[in-house]
Amino acid sequence: MEAERLMEEGRTNEQPHIEDQKSFCDRCAFCVGPRYTAALTDHERDAVWHMRRQVVNSPKPEETELHKQVLEIWNNAFPEEKAEAFVKGPHWKKLGFQGVDPATDVRTGAWPLEQLASFARHRPRELQEMVQQAASPASFYLFAISCFNISHMLGVFFDLHTSTTVSPVGAVRRASKRQLRNLARLVVRECSANDVDMSASICRLVLDEVFVEVLGVVHKHWIEMTSRGEKVNLMDFPKSLRKGFDANSAFFDRPCDSLGDLKMA
Repeated sequence: MEAERLMEEGRTNEQPHIEDQKSFCDRCAFCVGPRYTAALTDHERDAVWHMRRQVVNSPKPEETELHKQVLEIWNNAFPEEKAEAFVKGPHWKKLGFQGVDPATDVRTGAWPLEQLASFARHRPRELQEMVQQAASPASFYLFAISCFNISHMLGVFFDLHTSTTVSPVGAVRRASKRQLRNLARLVVRECSANDVDMSASICRLVLDEVFVEVLGVVHKHWIEMTSRGEKVNLMDFPKSLRKGFDANSAFFDRPCDSLGDLKMA
């Protein structure tokens, strides 16, 4: 079965996927401690499988699709400057890309760009406000690049990548089995609430909402840092990323019953 083969994908000699890490206590039928209760159910394993196989590890999109997505992001961020067609140019730096072609910043597959596009599509006013603040000289940071870093950070933390990769926040620990289970449990509950079997669309919805919450924490922390009158530059931005990492880690220490309860700020 492909779901079983996934257990072998992306393995390194250093560390297997987290749901494969079974201690003696995990296997012991008589254990009742925290590690035993944190074991994933079959439905939760299915959720992790879908997140890995159907969402996070999609390859970089073809040029036409990539241009379509970045154009959608642009038009939602700058409705007064709507564009009908994609063109390279310095204007992309206003959105927080590094150069004149956003494609050069899409390096880790389709998922980070898809998350930013989803945020732009469903929360255009929040996008516009954040982009405007990020472009301000007083609180400048590369918005689009930072969004990509957040997506990648979450993927590494929850062990959702099937190839070796490094977190943007450095050598930090991955999610515990309990934290991974709480994420998977939320996916399972959302599937049940929507009366559907396990689906990539629900997995994507949950991960997108987690991304929005972490982005909110990172953005707010950076704006607060830059408004204190202290000497702050982009070299300090990892502190805000780490703030988002810590907020996400603390949140998933406990179960979350629905997306309505997903609040980190």
